[in-house]
Amino acid sequence: MKKFVSRSLILLLLSVMFAPFQLAAEPAPASTTATTEIPLSPQLNPELSGQESPSSSTALPSHSTLRPPTEIVRIAIIIDDLGYNLRRGVEVARLPGALTLAVLPHSPNGIALAELGHQQGKLIMLHTPMSNLQQLPLDAGGLTDQMTQQEFVDTLYSGLDSIPHIQGVNNHMGSYLTQLPEPMSWLMDTLAREQLFFVDSRTSPDSIAWETARDLALPTQKRDIFLDNERTAEAIGTQFDQLLRIAKRRGNAIAIGHPYPETVAFLTEVLPGLAELGVELVPVTQLIPKPALSSKPVLLEGKNSALQHRTRVLNK
Repeated sequence: MKKFVSRSLILLLLSVMFAPFQLAAEPAPASTTATTEIPLSPQLNPELSGQESPSSSTALPSHSTLRPPTEIVRIAIIIDDLGYNLRRGVEVARLPGALTLAVLPHSPNGIALAELGHQQGKLIMLHTPMSNLQQLPLDAGGLTDQMTQQEFVDTLYSGLDSIPHIQGVNNHMGSYLTQLPEPMSWLMDTLAREQLFFVDSRTSPDSIAWETARDLALPTQKRDIFLDNERTAEAIGTQFDQLLRIAKRRGNAIAIGHPYPETVAFLTEVLPGLAELGVELVPVTQLIPKPALSSKPVLLEGKNSALQHRTRVLNK
């Protein structure tokens, strides 16, 4: 691993980003695609791969080509795949700022890390495994296209019950399941009942998860970039540049990263200097628009219905 640059050097590089410049040649926002999914491991944090593809061949700008913001822009950073590696999870939970932590259901250290993250002021999400195009196996709490509606909802509730302080859900893998209308409707229907939000990790360019949530008036958003598909300081810095660029164009942007040592080291150096650069790190909920309408989810039948699940959760 390359030696990580000092905090002072990074902040110096970031600080010059506000030199005025002309935006006439600025390319359009990058598209969202994902290419590889690697399964969960009880020993290692799983690696979820998905790479942004710029809409033109123009190279991403350096910090020095970004103009000063006229107002503060906001970014959210979700750290996925938490719950297996305790040491790395603790490092993430103790990072400065309002990171959002996505914890895998039924993971051996998920409860402890969710509690620690909550104590540190982090927002906690459930990082739900979903079936993928590579047909990689899923660990406990995984949702598949082979489930009945009742099995699907029961599995989802079991995952929600397994981790404390859950406020929303995003998908782990899921490049196949997020393309299917029926399972996505079941998912969003259940989340709507529980007043939870959904963030589409966009592991497939053909995902309909965000659109399904939006159509059901569920609070929802989708990620803009992955920070650490390539685990080097230089590559992570390039992706972080892109995150800031999107935020300065649009007013906000969402990134997903992982508890890799390289990612933790980069964020440790960069996050403390964001405020002085006119960038605010916020929980992902602050970037999720509130739906204008409320939907009426379809009632499930049977003794394990969603409403009975809700009663059980509330009576805990």
